[in-house]
Amino acid sequence: MLPTGLAIVGVSQKAISAMNDADLPRFYYDIREMIAALKVSGYPYTPVVGLLSGLAKSTEVLLEEGLDNVFARHHRIAEGVRTAVRAWGLDICAVSEGAYSNSVTAILVPEGFNATDVVNHAAKKYNVSFGGGLGKVAGKVFRIGHLGSITDVMALSGIATAEMAMVDLGLPVTLGSGVAAAQEYYRNTA
Repeated sequence: MLPTGLAIVGVSQKAISAMNDADLPRFYYDIREMIAALKVSGYPYTPVVGLLSGLAKSTEVLLEEGLDNVFARHHRIAEGVRTAVRAWGLDICAVSEGAYSNSVTAILVPEGFNATDVVNHAAKKYNVSFGGGLGKVAGKVFRIGHLGSITDVMALSGIATAEMAMVDLGLPVTLGSGVAAAQEYYRNTA
């Protein structure tokens, strides 16, 4: 539920020993400097106060909801998105249900279309961000995220936007098909 830019890093004693023995020059992100500063309740760089405050608040929200409820909500929202993808007649990039993610769904576009165009068009025309394909699937998939503080209605908005962008670009998708399928799924699950 945060913007990008914050990472939580865990370092084992074995890794600390390797860092202490390494002779590669370094300064920024030197874990040794962080360990030394933390011993006196400090941080050796400019802290990202906004992100840390956001992390504290988002953690509070998640714990208040209860992790089992959070996981169930993410699964349910993801299933609605996957239901929409099937209604579009498109495939999910993950090859089996066991590989599906409850945090993001990568959608394969048909041969002859560029998924990056869907991402760019949705951003430009509808002011909605989707993720592009990375690495081997660049241009072949676009990604709909469904992690964090998200509801059925928010997911439906993303599904509707994806449909409009795909139809605008000539993909063989029926406008409203994914939204209707997801609505039906969300209405009948709780």
